Amino acid sequence: MIVYAGTDPVTGRRLRLRQTVKTEEQAQILLGKLLAQVAEGRQPETGVTVAELLRRYMAVAELDSSTRHTYEGYIRRTILPALGSMQLRKVRGPVLDMLYARLHRCGDLACTGKPFTEHSTFPAIDVTPTTGQPLWIQVASAIREAITAGQLSPGGLLPSARQVAERNGLSVTAIHRALDVLANEGVIGVRQGRRAVVVGQAADPRPTRRARSADPKHDCARSGCVLHVCRPMSAATIRQIHAILSGAFATAVRWEWIERNPAMTAKLPRTRPRTATSPQPADVAKVIARARASGQDSLALYLWLAAVTGARRGELCALQWADLDLELGVLHVAHSYSVAGGAKIRKDTKTHQDRSLAIDEITVTVLAERQQVLADQLGQIGIELPLNSYVFSPDPLGDRPWNPDWVTHKVGEIARAARVALNVKALRHYSASQLLAGGIDLRNTAARLGHSGGGATTLRHYADPISEVDRRAATYLAELTRAQGR
Repeated sequence: MIVYAGTDPVTGRRLRLRQTVKTEEQAQILLGKLLAQVAEGRQPETGVTVAELLRRYMAVAELDSSTRHTYEGYIRRTILPALGSMQLRKVRGPVLDMLYARLHRCGDLACTGKPFTEHSTFPAIDVTPTTGQPLWIQVASAIREAITAGQLSPGGLLPSARQVAERNGLSVTAIHRALDVLANEGVIGVRQGRRAVVVGQAADPRPTRRARSADPKHDCARSGCVLHVCRPMSAATIRQIHAILSGAFATAVRWEWIERNPAMTAKLPRTRPRTATSPQPADVAKVIARARASGQDSLALYLWLAAVTGARRGELCALQWADLDLELGVLHVAHSYSVAGGAKIRKDTKTHQDRSLAIDEITVTVLAERQQVLADQLGQIGIELPLNSYVFSPDPLGDRPWNPDWVTHKVGEIARAARVALNVKALRHYSASQLLAGGIDLRNTAARLGHSGGGATTLRHYADPISEVDRRAATYLAELTRAQGR
């Protein structure tokens, strides 16, 4: 029995309700049911693919810039290669179970569990010093030819300049200059601290083995071919991928493209609860002192504020002088700064909440001194310090804030120099743990950190796993037991 049910709103194909019965009487009953289903506007499951769903879902999903950038990365690198070409109606819980188990074994979708060589398509670069042509021009020409010939495909990552130099016996300076030339031509994209990428979108996202080059002169050592080593994807990352799929499938159900969400029956890998470690006050003070001793007063101030306010790194980067009331001793946290996919945005805080934090006299004094130093520097050239200038900026005018990733790098660098295991997030652990240990109630501590939910997040992620009450309990039991043994 076949009944026409209209046109698929996504693919444009004609939709038909199909069902088989054994007798003519059953066929007449079924026909009435199918016609009633069509009259009610109920359509059969669409033939749309997972790739099309994700494209449309991301177009309407309400996500902030950093979350969107993260989602797009997971979709591009993992979800599309694994499921992109599959029709929605064919995705079931077992399909997702097998995908998650595979990722938990190895995050490389080309891996089948058997040893193989990851052959690089980057060409071995041969230069001729006697031609009189600069080496960097010859290097740029070799890479450009490989891209033009399709040997290096759009979206593909290039080795680092140092790797190319070491494998081919060339200078790093020549490789950097060649990459700069290709970037200016728009052939490759280059970002600070990242590997260069061939401009364009990969045509086929499906996972494939790294095929050996057809060139008989292919040299694995010079091209950078390596034996594959399995790198399991963490349970937390797999859960993030599941969250993306679950949200997209839920949207497909709401749009009546499918009848049920297959992610609801999938089994997720277990996650081990991470034990938060809080640095000791002496270690925090040691890192701040190291920053001051190295002449990085702004970084020392940043570390101090992170410790005494518990603010997130992006919130401190977004802090402007207008957000400070030094007379009342109040710091207003209303924004966060992020850099994702090249986009620099001053946005709402992570929880979309404004909060005002009290700051002590020492902090007020240090901030006032920093503000005065900047005002004096600008006053020498006849400029007043704008109130909307950023407190942490690479220039005195404060027209642009520090990049949060740069802050993470610098804090890690100064902590290593001080021989202390500490990062920016550890300072939030420090703030939460010390407040709770000092008798500040959980609700006020959570409010200061910008957490909602009555403090559940604070206890779960940021508080010291060994509370002061627990320590007192241990002491009480030890004293009680010792007294009985006398």
